[in-house]
Amino acid sequence: MLTRVADSLYWLGRNIERAETIARILDVNYTRAMDLYSMRDGRGEHLWRSVMRCAGFVADPQLPAGGRVAAEVIAFCGLDHENPYSLRSSIRIARTNALGIRSELTSEVWETVNALYLYAEEQEARSVLRSGPSKFLRRVRDAAHAFAGVTSETLTHGDRWSYLVVGRFFERAYMTVRMLDAVDIEREPWPEAQRLLEMCCAGEPFTQTVGHASEPRDVLEFLILHRQFPRSLHFCMRRVDEAMHAISGTPPDTFANDAERRLGRARAMLDYASIGDVLGGGLPAFGAAMREEFEALHAAISASYQPGMVGAP
Repeated sequence: MLTRVADSLYWLGRNIERAETIARILDVNYTRAMDLYSMRDGRGEHLWRSVMRCAGFVADPQLPAGGRVAAEVIAFCGLDHENPYSLRSSIRIARTNALGIRSELTSEVWETVNALYLYAEEQEARSVLRSGPSKFLRRVRDAAHAFAGVTSETLTHGDRWSYLVVGRFFERAYMTVRMLDAVDIEREPWPEAQRLLEMCCAGEPFTQTVGHASEPRDVLEFLILHRQFPRSLHFCMRRVDEAMHAISGTPPDTFANDAERRLGRARAMLDYASIGDVLGGGLPAFGAAMREEFEALHAAISASYQPGMVGAP
């Protein structure tokens, strides 16, 4: 496959997944901020700083002064034209990639991406906030879910499909790591654990699987190590690994390049580690280490499968 096509499929999968995750992060935190927190007790400020870190990719965010923090953060992370990681920018990048490989996609896939792009481009921050951001954010989320279904049901499951899967599940795992890095379990164990479950769309699956948690560590174990939950790090890394081996034709449990070697090492750790092993140095240390690992893995994937087209994670 041409490297241009492979690169576009990878980034199409990543940016649709990024848009869906950012929409969910903003929706969950806007609802919690309105219901539970105020800026006076400091909890609201902590919440919006964490949103900026995981949805706006801002390492040390400076919140606006006054009472418009929620509006400003949603506008920046959701609709800002200049923020390359905003929800709007992610959809625009996805559509640009889809347009460049239009002949490689089905009509249904293209129409789904293009309709989402046209809808997002019509939105203005003021009108979205006036009508309540949940309507906009949930429509984006639902469109991203539709994209996942349409690609699964209309594309042949060969190399094109595999590149989309690599991008989609890599981004899902990367965003989960960013959320783990942004919450403060030690400061407010149960509220932060619950918020993390909601941001990862894991509240009901966690309850159905675990029943109840004796401590927030149970939540972290579910989101990091669970083998069947489709947003856990373990599940996502396995799907990326399987898709990359399908592309290269390398037998399972072997590797043909640095990307497969790194993935094999990460999978082995998640396969056999306990949550105590994973969090031995604390959640912040784990989150920082995993972000570095994902950035190195992104570079290795690009070098191995899309040579000459290494981009920013």
